[in-house]
Amino acid sequence: MPRIAILFGVTIFVILVVQPFLLAVVPVFGTAAPEFGLLGVIYFAHGVKGSPSRGAGASFATGYLMDLLTGAPVGIHCLIYVVMYFFIRLISFKIYGRSIITQALMGAIISAFAGFLIISFEQWLNPLKHSWVLLRQIPRQAFITALFSPVYFFILWKIDRALTYEAPHDGVFR
Repeated sequence: MPRIAILFGVTIFVILVVQPFLLAVVPVFGTAAPEFGLLGVIYFAHGVKGSPSRGAGASFATGYLMDLLTGAPVGIHCLIYVVMYFFIRLISFKIYGRSIITQALMGAIISAFAGFLIISFEQWLNPLKHSWVLLRQIPRQAFITALFSPVYFFILWKIDRALTYEAPHDGVFR
């Protein structure tokens, strides 16, 4: 079984189990939860080099699952996650996720950008009067994603290290 499939399975498990648990247990978050699906896409694009089609397929499937779980119009998260995947792969030679601060910043910036794109697409497809009010939630969503980014990247990196012995010990996310 390819390692991208196992990492994808771990990401899906975390989205299905941990993300709703955090929403229920921690009332400070409100309606914002860490974007574990997007963090998985970041790891697929930046941490796992190889076939772009495998990572894009995993990003597409993660986005489709997010569409089904969030009630968003089908295809918005799919499109955004695949766009984010290729965007991160294009600039991945300039991004380094070796420190906790850069991992948190990477998670926050990409989460804020993806949130803005999702709200923009939803406003474009279904122009409601108060849709732009959701932009106020983006900083909180980005902050919460930044808090959980280093931990989630470390977990994915540990699983990735356990699966492949030919990868160097000091990877991008260590």
